[in-house]
Amino acid sequence: MIYLKKANPEDLEREWLFVREMPEDENGLSNTWPNVSRVDFESKALPSMLRFAEGRSLPEGYVPETFFFLWKDDEIVGQFRLRHYLCESLRVGAGHIGYIIAKPFRRQGLGTEGLRLTLEEAHRMVPEEEIYLRVNRNNPASLHVMLCNGGRIVSQDEGHYYVRIANPGKGRYPSVTEAREILAEAEQCNPGPWGNHSRTAAHCAERIAIRCGMCPDKAYVLGLLHDIGRKFGKRHLGHISDGYSYMMRLNYPDAARICLTHSFNEMRIEGYAGNFDTTEDETALIRAKLNEVVPDDYDLLIQLCDAISGAEGVMDIIERMSDVKRRYGAYDQGKWNRNLELKALFENRMHMDVYEAVEKDRFHT
Repeated sequence: MIYLKKANPEDLEREWLFVREMPEDENGLSNTWPNVSRVDFESKALPSMLRFAEGRSLPEGYVPETFFFLWKDDEIVGQFRLRHYLCESLRVGAGHIGYIIAKPFRRQGLGTEGLRLTLEEAHRMVPEEEIYLRVNRNNPASLHVMLCNGGRIVSQDEGHYYVRIANPGKGRYPSVTEAREILAEAEQCNPGPWGNHSRTAAHCAERIAIRCGMCPDKAYVLGLLHDIGRKFGKRHLGHISDGYSYMMRLNYPDAARICLTHSFNEMRIEGYAGNFDTTEDETALIRAKLNEVVPDDYDLLIQLCDAISGAEGVMDIIERMSDVKRRYGAYDQGKWNRNLELKALFENRMHMDVYEAVEKDRFHT
């Protein structure tokens, strides 16, 4: 059986033996730890890999990067690295994914299968519309692996081919500048505290994303637009369908999805805190789309940020939920408990308190 596993302490022995034998540079993929001792691998190399995946202690100019090992049964046969999003140097250079297959296991289709599995991970993580890859011109085998996985050559230079692979359903959300313009225009149609609530959520999402290896721009934009359905009037459940439909008309399905999911951390319409003021068609739309969604990290992040964001700044999550309960007379207990679980989830990922991460005592809209 062929499968991917993230770098982890439980597989330390086999990971160490593989990394120790990796060349310092193999067709452009660098290895910081060639000939590493077991002691140094356990105390330095593996912790560094784990920090990179969480976006912690990154050198200047680096982005979060998850290290995967490709296994064939109980043996490591390759390493794949997935950068979570692009900076400018990656956009014109190495791109999202780098990999190596150990020499004894080449020409067995393992590179093709390993890249396919890594692309599945990328579809859940990478915000861009396409996966960027680069391959040396003198490495036709690796180019073949990329083309077999749907890649297309978009350019070349003296030493490299640059390849793109479609990333279905991703990357389709507005820029930070456009999102701000969309929100400002919406506030003119329906002024109210919801606009600054959205700005607080955007701030919180960006700060947490930075510490969790997520794309901060995407998190900020989704936080800014999660309540954009309020542009169309003072509606309760109706703002969900209004926001979803509006973002779909603008061809921003990632933003539309967040308009839908931000109020349903249990992914069920019955948990909504507020009045059910939708038509039968709108209610059917919400139910149908919720059934299609498997929540990802951005869904969970905006659900949390919605639960700690007030119009004037960051709120204690209990105070925020209690305020909603006072205004609407009830708050679903399952949703209440799930919000606390989300807070603990992201605190565990960040290794710090949520309120510290989002600068609760210092940030004001």
